Amino acid sequence: MKLRKADEMEQCQTEKSAKNAYIFFTLALLVWSLFNFFTKGETGWEFPILMIGNTVFLWSKVFYKRKTQ
Repeated sequence: MKLRKADEMEQCQTEKSAKNAYIFFTLALLVWSLFNFFTKGETGWEFPILMIGNTVFLWSKVFYKRKTQ
């Protein structure tokens, strides 16, 4: 299998798809953890997964921003 570099249109499509997936997973985990919090009184594993995912996103964004400067 030969890999090729994505062109600008494919990169744009990938960025938009990743953004939509990120928003979906963030909202789904937030709603799930809030539902558990109000029904059971605890947030469960969903909330730490949400926080770790957002931390990874923000730190990688800072890393790539500094790398390109």
